[in-house]
Amino acid sequence: MRRPALAAVAAVVVTLLLAGGGVAAAAWRTTSTGTATARAGQIGTPANVTIGAITCTTSGLTTTATIPVSWSSVTGATQYTVESGRVLNLVQAERKTVTGTSTTLTTTTLLVNVHVRVTASAGNWTGTPSSTVSKPVTCP
Repeated sequence: MRRPALAAVAAVVVTLLLAGGGVAAAAWRTTSTGTATARAGQIGTPANVTIGAITCTTSGLTTTATIPVSWSSVTGATQYTVESGRVLNLVQAERKTVTGTSTTLTTTTLLVNVHVRVTASAGNWTGTPSSTVSKPVTCP
């Protein structure tokens, strides 16, 4: 009769450890034997990131480049983070969060390349960033 009591104590200890440790757990019931794998979920990577035709406007001594960016939607994503910058590895990138699949960036820094990548997310889930795309920003 000691085995049921020991099993109950072990179950309580495991439950407390899992609950206190922030570990995710899942269980499935089956009537069959065999092996299987499962994933809790994931958010995909945006594809087809494109920098469109850059337009320039001048007001006084300041010229501003308007840079349209678009990408394909990711199933399950509720928002996208667009990172842009002048350095290819996007160190110190500017970040912009949008809910659609396109946005417009602006800069007054001309005669440089703009580099962009997009990351999809949903709640606390964040996907893998897209490949970085680049385009020269030149205004007359």
